[in-house]
Amino acid sequence: MFEHLFLLFVFTGLEPNKKLESQDMYFRNLHECTYFARELHKQGETITAYCLPKYVNIEAVKVY
Repeated sequence: MFEHLFLLFVFTGLEPNKKLESQDMYFRNLHECTYFARELHKQGETITAYCLPKYVNIEAVKVY
């Protein structure tokens, strides 16, 4: 079964050395996803996090 979910992307470092650290946390609710993105960003200027909508098979991913 497929649904639209919000995927949390987390990057560390600054350009040109920015590195994708996580792209496996899916949320049904945008507010929950952006809460975690904001909290991660508060840890320092070298952490970037944001949420994007994705259409995924919910049986193949963990949904928070």
